[in-house]
Amino acid sequence: MKLHHLRMRGIGPFRDEVSIDFAALGASGMFLLEGPTGSGKSTVLDAVVYALYGSVAGEGASGERVRSQFAEPTTPSVIDLVFETTHGVYRVLRQPEYHRPKKRGEGTIKENAKALLWRLGTPDLIDEVLADTADQGAGLTPIASRLDEVGREIGAAVGLTRAQFTQTVLLPQNEFARFLRASTGDRQAVLQRVFGTEIYEDIEKQLEQMRREAAQQVDAATAGLDQALARFIEASGLEEDDARTELEGHARAHRFEELTAQADQIGEGTARAAQEAAGRAQSARAQEGQARSAAEAATTGLQRIDRRRTLDQLAAALTAQEEAATTARTRLDHDRIAQPIAGAIARRDQARTHLQAREQERDAALSRHRQDHPELIDLAAGPGALEALAAAVEEATTRAGELSALVQLEKDLPGRQKDLRQRSTALEKVRTELADLDTQIQARPQVRAALVTARDAARAAGEGLGDAQTAADQAAARLEQARTAARLAEQVAAARAAAKEAQSAANRAGEEEAQLRRRRNAGLAAELAMTLAEGDPCPVCGATAHPDLAEAGADHVGAEQVEAAEEARRQAEQVASTAREALTLATSRHEQAREQSGGLEVDAARAAQQQAAEALRAVRDRQAEAARRDTELEKHDEGTRALGARREKQAVAIEGEASALTALATAVEEDEARVVQARGEAGSVQERRTAHTARARAGRALREALVAVDQAAARAQELAAEVELGPFENEQAVRAAVLPEGDRKELEALLTRRATDQSRLADGMREEGVAEADPSDEARTAAATLVETTREAVVLAQAATATADQESGRCTATAQATTGARSRLDAAIAQVRAVGEKAGAVVRVADLATGRSSDGDRIQLSTYVLMRRFEEVIDAANVRLAQFSESTLELMRDTGKRGARKTGLDLLVIDHRTDEARRPETLSGGETFFVSLALALGLAELVTAEAGGVQMDTLFIDEGFGSLDPEALDRVIAEINRLAEHGRTIGVVSHVGEMKNRIAEQIHVRRSARGPSTLSVSA
Repeated sequence: MKLHHLRMRGIGPFRDEVSIDFAALGASGMFLLEGPTGSGKSTVLDAVVYALYGSVAGEGASGERVRSQFAEPTTPSVIDLVFETTHGVYRVLRQPEYHRPKKRGEGTIKENAKALLWRLGTPDLIDEVLADTADQGAGLTPIASRLDEVGREIGAAVGLTRAQFTQTVLLPQNEFARFLRASTGDRQAVLQRVFGTEIYEDIEKQLEQMRREAAQQVDAATAGLDQALARFIEASGLEEDDARTELEGHARAHRFEELTAQADQIGEGTARAAQEAAGRAQSARAQEGQARSAAEAATTGLQRIDRRRTLDQLAAALTAQEEAATTARTRLDHDRIAQPIAGAIARRDQARTHLQAREQERDAALSRHRQDHPELIDLAAGPGALEALAAAVEEATTRAGELSALVQLEKDLPGRQKDLRQRSTALEKVRTELADLDTQIQARPQVRAALVTARDAARAAGEGLGDAQTAADQAAARLEQARTAARLAEQVAAARAAAKEAQSAANRAGEEEAQLRRRRNAGLAAELAMTLAEGDPCPVCGATAHPDLAEAGADHVGAEQVEAAEEARRQAEQVASTAREALTLATSRHEQAREQSGGLEVDAARAAQQQAAEALRAVRDRQAEAARRDTELEKHDEGTRALGARREKQAVAIEGEASALTALATAVEEDEARVVQARGEAGSVQERRTAHTARARAGRALREALVAVDQAAARAQELAAEVELGPFENEQAVRAAVLPEGDRKELEALLTRRATDQSRLADGMREEGVAEADPSDEARTAAATLVETTREAVVLAQAATATADQESGRCTATAQATTGARSRLDAAIAQVRAVGEKAGAVVRVADLATGRSSDGDRIQLSTYVLMRRFEEVIDAANVRLAQFSESTLELMRDTGKRGARKTGLDLLVIDHRTDEARRPETLSGGETFFVSLALALGLAELVTAEAGGVQMDTLFIDEGFGSLDPEALDRVIAEINRLAEHGRTIGVVSHVGEMKNRIAEQIHVRRSARGPSTLSVSA
C-alpha cells in the first residue's frame, strides 16, 4: 500500500485546508513530520486512519477529536486521501459527524458522517483528482457511497484490518512500548487481534461448552442419585452404618440391582413398624383420660379449703382495724370544716402584707421626686391630693403635646434650608442647558439642507434601473446561448462526421449489393442447369435435350446472399438517413443559438454580460445610497422634533421649579419664626418638651402610688371582716385541725381499703362449697396429698401417651417418606444410566483442547497457536534488534510459568554484555525504544505476510527518538534507511531537534497565536 496525497479541512487543530503530497515527500525514502508537542502531528496520522477506517489511530482515543474545535459551526470537516494498492489507485473522501445550528429556530442538528470512494482507472488521473477541490469526484462515479460499503471496499483493497494497519503501517504515539511491556493478557489480546486467531478460541469455547454441558449433565445425574439415596436413607431412618455404607457403595459403583433389592427390604420394615406403633398409642390415650378426671376433682377440693382459710384471715384483720378506722373518720371531718376558715385567715394576712408593701413604694416615690418636683410633693401631702396631681399631669401632658410637632419641625429645618439652596443651584444649571438646546435647534436647518441635496443627487444617478435590469438579463441570456452554441457546435461536428461515416457505409453496402447481383447474373445459367432434368424444356430456349449444361463456378452467388446484401444496404441507407436528419437538427439548433447569442463568441458574451451586470450594480448602489440618505433625513427630522420636545419640556419644568422654590423659601422663613417662639428660654424645643414630659411622668407616678395604698388598705379591711371561727375556739385551733395533704390522702386510702376488704369477704363466703369447707390444717394436708398423687399419675399417663403418639407418628412418616423417596431413587437411577452413555467422548476431546487433559503440556489450543506466532515475531524482531543494539540485546520467549497459568507469551531480553536474562520493565528509555521498534517492525513484516503478502510501501513511526543517545540514533536511522532502500517510504514523527538535521524532506506543523495550527512542507 502506498499513500499519494492527503488533504484535510476542519480536522483537529487545523481549521483551514492543508495538504500533503506523500509521493513528492517520499522521493528520498524518508521524511520528517515535526512540530511542538500538541501542535497536531498525530492529527495527520489520525486523518490517514480515519480516512481508511472511520476512526482515529490511538487505541482507546476518542473519535470526537477528529472534528476541529476551530471549524465554523456550519462548515463540514473533510479528509481526502489518495492511496494505491495492488488492486489499483483509490480516492476516499470522508466527512466526520458534527452538529450545526438549525436553519430555523434555536439549537443544533446532527449531520451524520459521510463517505465516498472512487477507483481511478490509471495513476495519470491523480493530478486531475487533486484539482477537484469541490469534492465532486472529477467526473468519476463513486464505487461506494455508504459508510459500510466504503469500509468493506477499503478493507478488501488494503487487505488489513484497522488493528493490523496500526501495527504495520502506522505506529501511534505512546504505543511503541505497549506490546513490549504489556502484561501476558494484553499481549495475548494484541496477537489475537492482529493474527485473527479468534477461531481457535471459538473452537475452545465450543468444546468447553460441550464438555461443560456433558459434565453438568453427568454431575447433575450423579448428584441427583446421591440426593435421592441420601433422602431415602434419611426417610427410612436407617441407623446401621454397615447398611448405609453398603447402599452408598452400590450407588457409587452403579450396582443398581443390588441397590434396589436392599431398598425393598428397608421399605417393608418401615411399614410393619408403623402399624405396631399405632396400636400402642391408642391404648395410652385411654389411660391418660382417666388420670386427668381424678386429678381435677382433687384440685377443686384443695382450692376451696385454701379459699376459706384466706377469708378467715381477712375477717380477723378487719376486726383489728376497727378503732383506727373510727379515729380516721373523725380527723377527716374536722379537716373538712377547718379548711375554708383557714383560707379566709390566709387571705387576710396576705392583704395586710400587700398594704405594707404599697406604703413603702409610696414613701419611695415621694423621696425620689422631692428634689426635682417639690411642688408635686406639696400637692401629694395636701388635701385632695389625687385630684390636684391629676390636674398637674394633665397640664404638663398638654404642653408637651403642643410642642411635639414643633420638635420635628425644628429638626427638619436645616435639611429644608440645604435642599432650598441645592434646588436653586440645579435650576440655574437647567437654565444653562436650555440655552444650549436653543443653539442646537438653530443649527439643524442647515444640516438638513445638505442631506436633501445629497439625497436628490443619489436619486438622479440611480434612475434607469429598469433599463439596466433589462440589459443585464439580455446579456445573461446571450451568454447562455453563446455557451449553448459552443456546445452545439461540437455536436454538429460529431453529427457531420457520423453522417459522413453512415453515408460511406451505405455506399459500400450498395456497391456490395451490385457486385453480388452481377456475379449472380453471370452464373444464372449454371443455376438454371442445376434444376433441369433430361426431357424437361429449357426455360430459356425450350429445348428438351441438354447436351452441354453450364456449371457453377467457385465464386457463384446464391439468391439468399443477394437478399442479405439488399437488406444490409437498406439498413445502411436508413442509418445514413437518420444521421443526416440528426445533422440537420443539430445544425438548426446551432444556428438558432448563434442567432439568439447575437453572433457573439463565449468570451465576448461573457465580457458583455459582466459589463451589463456591473452597470446594474452601479445603478442599484446609487438607489441604495438614496434610500440611505432618506433614512438619514428621517432620523435628522426625528432628532429635530426630539430636541424641540425636550426644549419645551425643560422650559415647563424650569417655570414650575421656580414657582416651587419661591413657595418653599416663604414656608421655611415662617417655620423659623414658629420654632424661635416655641423654644422660649430653653436651648431647643426638644429640651422644653422633655421638661414638660418629665413633670407629667413624675405626677403620674406619685398619684398611682397614693391610689395603690388606698386600694390595699380597703382590701385588707374587707378580708378581715370575712374571718369567722365557727366551732373552733381560736385561729390556732383552726390551723391545727387542717391536715397536711399527705396525711389526708393516707387516711382516705385507709378507709377505702377497709371498704374493699369488707366487700371481698362477703363475696368470698357466698362462693360454692367455700362456707362448707373445713379450714383446719389436718383437712388441708390430706387434700394436698391427694392432689399431688393424682397429678403424678396424670404426668405419667401424659408421658406414656406422648411417647406412644410420637413413636406412631414417626413410624408412619418414615413409612410414607420411604415410599416417596424410593420412587425418586428409581428415577435417579434411570437418569444416571441414560446420561452416562453420552458424555465420555465429548469430555475427553474438550479437556485436550482446553488444556485440562492429564496428557502432554496441558496448553490450550489458542495459546499454542499464539506461542508459535509469537516465536515468529521474535525471530523477525531479533534481525532488526541486532542492528539497533550492535548485537548486545536479543529477545527470547520466556518458557517458564509466570502467574497462575502457563501461557508461553512472556518476554525476556538477553543482554549479551552480561549474559543475563532481563525483564522488559528493566530496560532503559533508549533500550525500550529500539526493542519496541524492532518488535513493531517484526510484527509488521509477519502481519503483511499473513495478509497474503500485502506490500506496505508507506510506514509511519510516531515519537520515541528523544530517548536515544546520538550513537543509538545513528543506528536506528541507518536501519530505517535500509527499510527505505527496498522501496518503502518511512515517515518519522518527532519533535526532537536533532532529527531536523538528519532528514531533508520535512512536514512542519505549528500552532498559530490565534489557536489553529498551520502545516507546511519543505522538500
